[in-house]
Amino acid sequence: MEVIKNNVPVSDFRLLYEKKDISSELAAYLISITYTDFLSGQADELSIALENIDGRWYGEWYPGQGDELTFELGWLGEERRQIGVFEINDIDFQFSPSTVTITAQAVGIKNSVRTKTARAYEKMTLDKIAKQIADRQGLTLVGAIEPIALDRLTQQESDIEFLKKLADEYDYAFKIEGSKLIFHAISELLRLSSVATFKLTDISGGHIRDQIKQVPKAVEVKSHDPAKNKTVTYDVKNGEMTAKDSSVSKSTTSADTIKTSTRSTSPEVATAKAQAELAKANRERTGGNIDLMGNPNYLSGNSITLEAGGELNGDYLIQSAQHQLDRSGGWNTALDICRIREADIVTVKADKSKSTSSTSTPKKKVVIYDVKNGQMGKK
Repeated sequence: MEVIKNNVPVSDFRLLYEKKDISSELAAYLISITYTDFLSGQADELSIALENIDGRWYGEWYPGQGDELTFELGWLGEERRQIGVFEINDIDFQFSPSTVTITAQAVGIKNSVRTKTARAYEKMTLDKIAKQIADRQGLTLVGAIEPIALDRLTQQESDIEFLKKLADEYDYAFKIEGSKLIFHAISELLRLSSVATFKLTDISGGHIRDQIKQVPKAVEVKSHDPAKNKTVTYDVKNGEMTAKDSSVSKSTTSADTIKTSTRSTSPEVATAKAQAELAKANRERTGGNIDLMGNPNYLSGNSITLEAGGELNGDYLIQSAQHQLDRSGGWNTALDICRIREADIVTVKADKSKSTSSTSTPKKKVVIYDVKNGQMGKK
């Protein structure tokens, strides 16, 4: 690409097909390249829209299912960021005008990780379970994981579905990316420094919504211990956890209290789940979708800072990022964001003065797996 006039920045990319650079060959046919990066639960995706007027994509240029694409992006004149390796899984032909869209997903999702299996995990911590699954699948575990002691867990689903469930219960970001199994506490991501600053005038589209009246202040967790056949209610509020026997106490009826039920054998597990519920609900308070000029640091798991936005000022976690490059050199990024608040990263502790019985559950130091400078993988 050539540098255009008036110092307007021009996007730059590099695309390898089966390790061969095809960037220049593709340029004449390129309509757009879209890269979507998800924080958790979904594989990252690469989509390439191309002209097919001469029909070459029907024949000699027809891509093979499962062939690999390696993608880098950045601004012309600056160092490109390597995004990742993707495997072609879909080829869509459109007619009048004649175009083809090639879609690929991040490599790493093997059949074995999708195969249902029956397993039991006895007296293991959360991080050790994630490590065992990563080792079984030949993957490197990446993440900051709290060593929550779990008495017994039964798996009746595939490894990927089992880890998705654990990630949701304990508020973790989980996905498989290449040779890495990423399982990272979202509370730890929120502690990282912002990677960029923006203003309302930088936003070209989208919206931010603040749900002022729907802010939960507490979580009530009813935890049943099947071994003791006993149900205990745990209340989490303002960073304090109290426990009381459900048979002698009434449940909270306040509208600003989240209620949930779980099976657990320890206050530690119940508290971790309660804090996860509260953190997720608080992140849903303020957020939205915004469009900004492209930036290679706009990736899921990173945070960005809004300035000169009045009451909307603050740090926002990127939950997903969709980068779109067009043939003219333009680069737009659509971000799904949520506001980061102190309540999202507070440590829960017991307050013995506010309950008939209370349990001290100090938060254990997280275990770090292959995380450099607080960042996961390419972040």
